Amino acid sequence: MSGCGSVGAVEGVEHTGAAVDSARRWAGVAALAVGIFVLITIEELPIGVLSVMAPDLGVDEGVAGLAVTVPGILAGVVALCTPVIVRGMDRRLVLVLALASVALSCALSVVAPTFAVLLLARLFAGISIGLYWAVMAIVAIGQVPREHTARALTIAFSGAGGALVLGVPVAAWIGAHVGWRAAFGVVGVLAAVVAVLILLLVEPVRSPVVVTGRMMLAAARTRGVRYALALTGLVVVGQFITYSFVSPVLHNRAGVELGDIGLMLLMYGIAGLIGNFAVAPLLRRSPPLGVVIVVIGTALSLVAVLLVMTDPTPTMLVMPMWGLFVGAISVAMQAFIGSEASEVLEEGTALNSAAFNTSIALGALIGGVILDAAGQPPMILTSVVMVGGGALLAAHYLRTAGRPAPVTR
Repeated sequence: MSGCGSVGAVEGVEHTGAAVDSARRWAGVAALAVGIFVLITIEELPIGVLSVMAPDLGVDEGVAGLAVTVPGILAGVVALCTPVIVRGMDRRLVLVLALASVALSCALSVVAPTFAVLLLARLFAGISIGLYWAVMAIVAIGQVPREHTARALTIAFSGAGGALVLGVPVAAWIGAHVGWRAAFGVVGVLAAVVAVLILLLVEPVRSPVVVTGRMMLAAARTRGVRYALALTGLVVVGQFITYSFVSPVLHNRAGVELGDIGLMLLMYGIAGLIGNFAVAPLLRRSPPLGVVIVVIGTALSLVAVLLVMTDPTPTMLVMPMWGLFVGAISVAMQAFIGSEASEVLEEGTALNSAAFNTSIALGALIGGVILDAAGQPPMILTSVVMVGGGALLAAHYLRTAGRPAPVTR
């Protein structure tokens, strides 16, 4: 009888230990989400404070858009090189280094006396963005059993929607009411805290294969990765041609007061967070179909921005619709890579991250040029055309979908 009791006690302890380990792993995934929250916030922070930052530094809004373009281009280069550079390094430590770089970037931004110094500070933001995006999905997947991969990715990428809900709007509010430098300071402190959490909660993850440059090139030739890169180029560039200048669009075109821009971005962000989770069942069924629906919804939202968003009242309807679909883009594209290029997952993730961040930078650059040369309507129309082209490409892939050819490592 006592023997049976001992066995039961041991089984109870083992069950408790397994439950604690599982809870710790999911807490690690949540910490990754907070990390991407910080990364998205620092990446898009200049967008939220553009209308107050540009005059303070003595530059116009088109030039100030370089604060998004410069780190975005650098992030693309860093993301592309990361799998080759880090090799057997614990991917968790790569994330910690990325967040330390965010803290340094924010500290320099707080004290930047000129726009040139601010751009220098933004270089460190670019490094951090590239490092984090290149390995975050791999680390998230490494925390949980294979059958929970989709849930882990959804939770981890929810940080992107969370940044749109809280990060960018709160930063915009701080920028309007306290000062844009204070907004950078708050993000820097948060980055340091999250770095410690990831170090404590996230399990080490190392790649079983040392990725080489040749393997990256081979991955880029697979059908799934080729389409993912083309879709990212069209959709993300198109989105950020307009979104990079959403503050002046809201203020000058829609007649929203500067103090209310944060509220509009909050509505956009809440809808984006909902979209991030709402798309999950569709992605479990068919990632290519999920991408088609998300991209079509984004294109239609931009049409509404062009035709309807000319007054504060309709703007309150358009911004949530726009955010709902845009909030699902990141997780949809990562699910697409996982489904259509699973044999080159790490390489494909890095390539997609590079394309994503470079596309953000190009979108801000192209948007700034069009804004300064022709004004807001042509800028928004360009976004509509590019994202519409992405919708056609996604539909073509879905119509002709087949298994990608295997890649020889």
